[in-house]
Amino acid sequence: MGDKYVLSFSPMGAGEHTAVYLVGDFDYETGKFDYHVSGEMDWGLDYYAPQSFLTPDGRRVIVGWANEWEWMPAWKDWGPTYKEGWCGSFNIPREVCMKEDNTLQFLPIAEVETIRESPEHKDVLVVPEKETELTAGDGVCFELKMKIDLEKTDADKLELSLRCGEGRKTVCLFDFRKAELSVDRNAADGWSRGISRSVMYLKGKKELDVHILSDQSSLEIFTDQYQNNHSNNIFAGDAQNKLQLRAIGGSALIKDMETYGLNN
Repeated sequence: MGDKYVLSFSPMGAGEHTAVYLVGDFDYETGKFDYHVSGEMDWGLDYYAPQSFLTPDGRRVIVGWANEWEWMPAWKDWGPTYKEGWCGSFNIPREVCMKEDNTLQFLPIAEVETIRESPEHKDVLVVPEKETELTAGDGVCFELKMKIDLEKTDADKLELSLRCGEGRKTVCLFDFRKAELSVDRNAADGWSRGISRSVMYLKGKKELDVHILSDQSSLEIFTDQYQNNHSNNIFAGDAQNKLQLRAIGGSALIKDMETYGLNN
């Protein structure tokens, strides 16, 4: 990318590290790759072995495998899909962009916008400790974009519960005190298990951007300018179509919230 070389790989048996990238310089004469930037494409439990290609208009796009393997920590078996005659799928294709510091961003491709419907927008939302219900499409297949105003948020945590219903939910927790983002699917569907975690780099930042894409069997969560991402499969029923938001230990301020349904 540009004048830099990017090496990506998916190590086996490295715990939560399943999609690593290195950025550096490559010397064809010596065969040596000297990297000076390392990062993670996705911290989720279901993002593995991404492959990249160039589109005709010059974009670098990657597509990852949306499933676990036997050696991964949260793996149980091949799951509910086995009974339906399929196993695993692809994540939403992502465009890879390089920032000035040579770190990478992984953005859902712009073509996703062509299936948006039922748009809603809210300029400002103050989130108290009491649960607040949100609407986004049918609550199953939807897109949600928002910004957390860090300067006007005094809560310790912000809890976003996705695909809620029938006593089940997947919990996305922004812990501002610990600077940690976690996605807990232990109560997601009666089968899935595991919590994906990553560090949130908040120092000196005024806001934290969040972008979520949900479909029948997956949640893909993008934060921090698409550099801190979590992709997790869940197998929630159609009745699990509620979204809930609550602050913990104070209040949180959300701005520029956009929601869309996704046409199939």
